[in-house]
Amino acid sequence: MISNERWETNQGEYILEILHQTRKYIESECSNTNGRETGGILIGYYSDDRTTAIVTEATAPPQDSNYGHNWFQRGVVGLISLLARRWKNTSRRTFYIGEWHFHPNEKVVPSMSDYKQMQDISNSANYHCNEPIMLVIGDNINGTRPLRAFVFPRGKEPCEYHRLPTI
Repeated sequence: MISNERWETNQGEYILEILHQTRKYIESECSNTNGRETGGILIGYYSDDRTTAIVTEATAPPQDSNYGHNWFQRGVVGLISLLARRWKNTSRRTFYIGEWHFHPNEKVVPSMSDYKQMQDISNSANYHCNEPIMLVIGDNINGTRPLRAFVFPRGKEPCEYHRLPTI
């Protein structure tokens, strides 16, 4: 059985779980970029005890996204209707939980504009997301893609997650 990835911040205050199929989907999107940045949104939910953010889905870049070899601006076309459908799901209500994007090199260092965007999302009433997550994924190096994960709690400094060993 292939397990999901589990991550936590140093203090253990924030826990993140990324479903295996979601990580694979992001990696496949990164493989089709022709050396350009790309990205999309993360959809998921919180555990019943609200301790863990669970990322169940990642989207492709919306059609109105713009990108180049070292920049990406996520569009919005289709996201409102997609999120409305996820919210209405009767088996498991899911919602916007953050952003992901790809750097077409081995550097997975968020830019200052990445930080500002995520802090703006955290503070925006339009997103309804007080603790948005950002995943930054890099190019395939020796058969694996480096990934870094961050949480941007409203009114606090961002925290980086660290992957927990698989059991």
